[in-house]
Amino acid sequence: MKTRKIPISPMIDAYFPDIKTVESVRAGNKMARERMSILFDIAHENNLLVLGTSNRTEICLGYGTWYGDVACSVNPLGMLFKTQVRQMAKFYDIPEEILFKIPTADLWPGQTDEKELGLEYAIVDRLLYFMIEKGMTERAQLNKAGFENSFIDRTVYLLNKYYFKRHLPAMADIGLNPIPDKIEIT
Repeated sequence: MKTRKIPISPMIDAYFPDIKTVESVRAGNKMARERMSILFDIAHENNLLVLGTSNRTEICLGYGTWYGDVACSVNPLGMLFKTQVRQMAKFYDIPEEILFKIPTADLWPGQTDEKELGLEYAIVDRLLYFMIEKGMTERAQLNKAGFENSFIDRTVYLLNKYYFKRHLPAMADIGLNPIPDKIEIT
C-alpha cells in the first residue's frame, strides 16, 4: 500500500494563528475535518473512494468528528465493536505495535480515546452489546450483568447526545415525495 504524508499544520496554523488559546476539542475537530478534506481530494485526484475506519463503538458514542474522521465513502468496520476490530486484527497478524497501540486521534499531546470518553472500550463494548444487540435496557439487569450505574449513565448519555452523528442532516419536510435511491425508465 502506498502511503503519503501531508502535514496539516500549515492549514491549521493559518486558521488558528494562536492554537494554544483554542479549546482542544474545537481544534481537534478542525484537524479531523482538514485531514478528511485532504483525503477526499486525493481520492478524487486518483478516482478512488475514501475508506472509513470508525468502528461501531465510536459510532454509538459519537466519538468522531461529523464531516471529519467519520466522513467516508465506505466503512467496512462500522458494524464491528472496537474489541471485535482488535480480535480481527489479531487474527490477521497485524503487527503488535499497531495491535496494542493505545487508541488516540493524536490531536493533542496525551490525548487518548478512553480518557476523553471516560469509558474503557472492553467494558463499554460489552454494555453496548447488551443494550443494542440483546435489547437489555433495564437498569437492574445491567447492574446484575456487572455494570455500575455511573458507567451505564455515561454510556447512555453519549449514545443519546450524539445520535445526530449517525444520520444525515435533517431536511424540512414540505410534503414532497422522498428522493428515490435510483430511477429506472421503462
